[in-house]
This record gives sequence, structure tokens and C-alpha cells, in this order.
Amino acid sequence: MALQPRLTRRRALQAGGAGALALGLGACNDDLESQVSHADDAPNTLLIVTDSTRRDFVSAYDDVDELADTPNLADLAKESLLFEHAVPEAMPTGTVRRALITGMRSFPFRNWTMTPALPQEPGWNDIYPYQPMFTEVMGEAGVETAYVTDNPFLVGPRFVDFRRTLNMVRPDYSQASYRAFNRPFKRPAARSAIERYLFPKLSDSIEVQRLREYVGWNNLYRRRESDYSAARVIRSGMDVLDDLKDKQPFFLGVDAFDPHESLDPPRVYMSKYARVKGSERQGIVPIQPWDTPYSRVFDLGIDEETVERVRELYAAELTFVDRWIGRLLNKMDDLKLLDNTAVMYLSDHGLTLGEYGLLGKHAAYPNWPIYRVPYMIRPPGGRKRGQPARSDYFASTHDVASTLLGFMGIRSPGLMDGEDLSRLFEGKKPYDDRPYFTAAYARYLICGDGRWVLITHSENRRTRLFDTQADPEEVVNLVDQYPEIAARLRRVLEEEAGGTLPQFGDEAVLGG
Repeated sequence: MALQPRLTRRRALQAGGAGALALGLGACNDDLESQVSHADDAPNTLLIVTDSTRRDFVSAYDDVDELADTPNLADLAKESLLFEHAVPEAMPTGTVRRALITGMRSFPFRNWTMTPALPQEPGWNDIYPYQPMFTEVMGEAGVETAYVTDNPFLVGPRFVDFRRTLNMVRPDYSQASYRAFNRPFKRPAARSAIERYLFPKLSDSIEVQRLREYVGWNNLYRRRESDYSAARVIRSGMDVLDDLKDKQPFFLGVDAFDPHESLDPPRVYMSKYARVKGSERQGIVPIQPWDTPYSRVFDLGIDEETVERVRELYAAELTFVDRWIGRLLNKMDDLKLLDNTAVMYLSDHGLTLGEYGLLGKHAAYPNWPIYRVPYMIRPPGGRKRGQPARSDYFASTHDVASTLLGFMGIRSPGLMDGEDLSRLFEGKKPYDDRPYFTAAYARYLICGDGRWVLITHSENRRTRLFDTQADPEEVVNLVDQYPEIAARLRRVLEEEAGGTLPQFGDEAVLGG
């Protein structure tokens, strides 16, 4: 595929990019022309995002969990470049979506202030006025844009400016009534209707009201598999394709909140896990098995079999999502669009399912189940002979925008500091060789070099160092044995953050 020459932004030019951004592009390497357009032979682009998806549950990877069953993602991976060590630059859900849309890093959250209706932790902001949005750039370049999602933060009030950049937006509110709008659902299920979905230790938690609203909403609409949330979103994406096929080149984003909790797959997907385990002997099907964002297994008073049952529910939910991703890709093929469409698939983060005695996402434990995510790119027509099948490059969430624009031959705004990974299919290397990855989850920071991983608080406490070659489960803390390695990785974090790390108060950055 021959694209027109395009300009590539560099991190070093960010400081001078604001003025150019007003023209719709940024300071570029070799040309300051202000025109924004797509290549004459620009392909379509499809972005598929699933929430809370652990890399080791996606069967395209070698270290896959035995519970995983994701044949459609495996088939997609066979035609894609698979990234072995992809890490979100900052987490969780809302922070990742901002990086996807703007192509800009959120780490180290230096400009964070508490935003109403969003979680009160560093990183949770809406999109700032000065930040570019790749959908807006695409629109200026004459690309038709569409996005379908049930992600409660994207369909809620905080990302309204993003939705305004789209030609077509199809929000689904089945996950959003109680999470994004901070107002009660008018027809919640009775308390008695949700008792069987909760561990007794959660009977006085906020999950009671959340489940009442979740069950109440879905009881109104759900009659068959296609009525479940992930199916509704992906089916909406399939319907949008009928409108887009005659408006090429187009961009379509399909962003499913599943397999995020509640872990509530159609029962047919539990058929491979027929044996009743743990708490289900007492009639509890733990679709909401922790107090969001996390619970300690010990505090829940559950046994190992019940933890395994939670893992099975998660695997079944992901299997369900995978099946509908397959249907979406089949629809693309039926419409003869795949040969002219670049496909990106990734997740925003994972979650812990019993590791470290936790269920869910604990910001102080953003270890491998959280930071290692599936990430693959299928070029138009599929990966060609001789192109690499796997990459050790530390691909990240802020690379998505520049990569999508790159495939279409559209110049990225100078403020976008992600890499254009479409270059890899032209035999070119990324401009930033990234010997390290750096990431953030609330007040905790992560740095790795492919072997060593450092996890530390922004105030340089609770520091842990893991040798992932000898200890892939990241259990043994070696910070006392190898202080020089910990110091090296800490310096990388500080350098990536601009020389110092910010210190956080309850509502804003205090200094640093």
C-alpha cells in the first residue's frame, strides 16, 4: 500500500506545537504546509477496544490462561502485528480513553485537578481545550467518522466534546445509568432480585445499588444473547458499517465496556465450566464479585474454588465478546471492506483475579495482570509475507491516534506525542526506540525495561522491584538486593516526567 508522503511529529517539537495546532496540524519534521488531507488511496480504519482485558486470557499470546477461548482474536492476530509488551501509558478507563482520543500522554498527571462526576484520583480529567482529537483531525481531512460504545464515561457528560467531532455516534446506555451520570436509575430491580449475585460480605456495599440498577435496566431489554451489552454495541457497529460502506475512507470505533464487571455472560458461554464451584453451592452466582474498584479475597470470606469460579465467569464474558468481534469482522468481510481497512485492537488495562489476594483493580498493585494488555494491528489486506508477526516494542495507548492517522496519510498535530506504528509495515522503525516503558495508575508509577519492573508511589515509597524473567508472577520484591537497578528505573520515571515527579493532594497537584 503506497501512501502519500506524510509528516511526522516529534516529541521535541511539542513546545512549539500550540500555534500550529490552531491550523489543525503541528510542527513537523520537514514541511510546515498547513493543508490537512488524507491520502488519495487512504484505507479505512477500524479501532476495536475492549475494557479490562487481560493479555493472558487472549489465546493469541503464548502464555495464555487455560480458561481462555478467543478464536476470533486469534484469527485476527494471524494477520496482524502482535505486540508482546504493550503497556498503557496511564490507567484506568477514563485516562486511557483520553490518551486514545488525543494521542497525548497523561503521565505524569502534572495538570490534574479533581473533576466533578469523575473518580477522585490523579489522571481522571476530561479532554482539555488545548488537546487535539484524532477524530476532529480526520473530519478536517474529509474522513467520515463514527463511534459506538457503551463505555459509561464516553457516553456520559465528560466527553461530550469528543462526540461532537463525529459524523455518527451511537451511545448505548446499558452500562451507564449508574456509573456516568451520578443519578439514580428510575426503575431499579428489587433488593431480593440481586442477592444471588453478591457475596454476603458485599451486602452493605455500594454494589447493591449498582446491581439493582444494572439488573433493572437489563431486565427491561434482555431477552436473548444479542440483547446483552457487548452484543448491542458491536451489533450497532455492524449496522453503522451499512451506512459507512459508501462513504470511504471512514473511521469506525467500536468500544465495548465488557468484559468489565459485572461478569454477566449469556449462560451458554458457561457451558464449558459445568461443575458448580464454591459459593454457587449456596446459590450465589458472583457476577459482581468485588466492591469496585477492588476487594481483598480474605475480606470477602471466599474459598479458592469461588475465586476460580470468578475467573471462569470472566473467561466466559471474554469468550462472548470475542464471538461478537468475529461477527463484526465477518460483516467487514461480507461488505468487502477488510482488504481496504486497517484494524487496531487493544484493551485499556487488565484486572487481578485472585493474584496478590485481590479481585478487581487496586491502584497500589498495578502489576502484570493490570499493565499487560493485548494489542495488535492488522494492515489493510492483512499482514504481508516478510512483515514481522510479533514485536517487542513497548506500544502504548497514546500511539493509537497517530497510527490511525498515519495509515490514512493524515498529518498528526504536533502536540500528539504518540508514535505512528503504521511505519512498521513500511519497514521503518519508530522514531522513539523506547528502551523503557513508563506508566501511571493514580499515585503509583511503573517502569520496565523488558526484564526489570519497578512499581513505586510518586512520593518514593512502597517501592517494589521484580525480575520478570526469573519471577514472571512478580511476587518476590528485590529492591533491597538491587538498589542500583531500582534507582536507574526511578530516574527514567523522573526524566519521562520532565525531571521531577508531581506530588498529589486530595483535589489537585501540590508540587513537584
